[in-house]
Amino acid sequence: MTSPVQVVTAPAVTAGTRALVRYGLAAVGVRMLDAGAGVGLLLVAAHRLEPGTAARTGGLLVALYTLPHLAGPLLARRLDLARDYRRLLGVAYGLVGVFLATAAWTLGRLPVGVVAVLVLLAGLGGPFLVGGLSSRLAALVPADEVAQRRAQGLDATIYGVAATAGPAVVAALGGWWSPSAAVTVLGGLALVSAVVVQLLPRPTAPEPASVPRVRDVLPLVLRDPPLRRVNYATMVTAAAQAGLAVVVVQLAGPYRVEPSTAAVLLAVMGAGNLVAALLLSARPLTGDPDRLTTRQVAVVAGCFGLCALAPTFGWGVVAFVAMGAATAPFVTATFAARNTYAPRDARGQVFVTLSALKITAASGGTALAGLLVVLGPSLLLVVGGGAVLLAALATVVDRRVSARP
Repeated sequence: MTSPVQVVTAPAVTAGTRALVRYGLAAVGVRMLDAGAGVGLLLVAAHRLEPGTAARTGGLLVALYTLPHLAGPLLARRLDLARDYRRLLGVAYGLVGVFLATAAWTLGRLPVGVVAVLVLLAGLGGPFLVGGLSSRLAALVPADEVAQRRAQGLDATIYGVAATAGPAVVAALGGWWSPSAAVTVLGGLALVSAVVVQLLPRPTAPEPASVPRVRDVLPLVLRDPPLRRVNYATMVTAAAQAGLAVVVVQLAGPYRVEPSTAAVLLAVMGAGNLVAALLLSARPLTGDPDRLTTRQVAVVAGCFGLCALAPTFGWGVVAFVAMGAATAPFVTATFAARNTYAPRDARGQVFVTLSALKITAASGGTALAGLLVVLGPSLLLVVGGGAVLLAALATVVDRRVSARP
């Protein structure tokens, strides 16, 4: 005889699984677009424009695409207030895909100013592709810790897949077909995601009076101790890891390999990230998200030391795989912290605000690494690891000070 518990819970589990599958399909498409857009715009510029202006124009377009992330907190309140967030996300994904594809086909054929406006408009949807979508994940799964952590591991896996697959698709299609066609394919994925996101469970409409105003969210992030700690720990770690793109090219000399071969280190880092994220989906992290974040930041700092000490290219591969593997639980811990400590009615704003600050820090980290390149790759890795370790120690001190009566 079937027990009543089995009759009640089986459909719920099935519905939850369907929701996660649909979330995953929607997230992969838009995050591949977000990860591949910059590479695609640079390739289109190189293909269509004169060599003297291609790099400058391509860089400008990439900057215009990422710049609107800073307006994310303003846009995210619309997400928290939306009676049905699925429609808002669908419209945003569709517009990003259409504007980017149009920009790719018109670059070199219309004035650069027109193309720049198209890219800027596409960038306005950027916050909804990353933090905006992640902020909806907690409501799709049961509230228990294991289910939430497993879902966060899935989200980290999707980020890892997209970060690798987006640029890879652009590179492959750009060579076989054309860079414009490659960007158009990514835009098509965004349109598919716009449809799939409509299949997610219907949300409960929020009470407008309970949704914090934009001007209150940043003070909340800075004032709430756990959110504050995850914010600056994430910013420092993102800045240090963003500088690795500069460092790996500089490692070609000490490792006695070609720069293109040295760039493989970033690829193996992505592979380590992906494998670790898959493992976390099967065996979720447990424990307090605040302390987990501190622990994982410290592990990432140690991996910087391993990369600095690696004497040969082979050992460098091992060290960068470890760096990627350490990044997955770090990202998962920060997702858990955001979900746990963000007010339910401001979750979208908190996610997008933290994402915007992270992206800003990453851009600054890349620029700073370029300025400090004269120090040499090993010393740059030590500096980056030292900054990350200081961030981990700061969270420990912050936690003890905050706990005092």
